[in-house]
Amino acid sequence: MRSHLRRLASRMTKKTTGAVTLVIYGWRESQPGTLAWVFPSLRSALNAVRAMRNALRWMILKGKQAFEGDVDIDALRQSGRILMEGAA
Repeated sequence: MRSHLRRLASRMTKKTTGAVTLVIYGWRESQPGTLAWVFPSLRSALNAVRAMRNALRWMILKGKQAFEGDVDIDALRQSGRILMEGAA
């Protein structure tokens, strides 16, 4: 799977410029809730996903977005801002 992410990232970073938001909403073992971080590029967000081995479900959105409280994952899917979504 990691090589698949690497190939996809190399294709998508050529198409995507600017900041992205990584949202992790499913976790293995601990459940800290939905967390989000802004990264300068898609490649750096994918590197973060690889580093967080306890992240089960995640998505990367176009642009910068701040979240407070519960995050409506279905609304994010309908917004059309999702660049990638993954499940381990």
